[in-house]
Amino acid sequence: MAKRNNYSFKKYEKELKRKKKAKEKLDQRQGKKNQDPDVDKQ
Repeated sequence: MAKRNNYSFKKYEKELKRKKKAKEKLDQRQGKKNQDPDVDKQ
């Protein structure tokens, strides 16, 4: 496998970080939807 140059590697890492953050945000939003309101009151 060919080695990536530094610019491409940083761009790739940045994209991975962005996707991870977006996925975490989505999971958090869906978690709130699936939670019962009564659970918070306890």
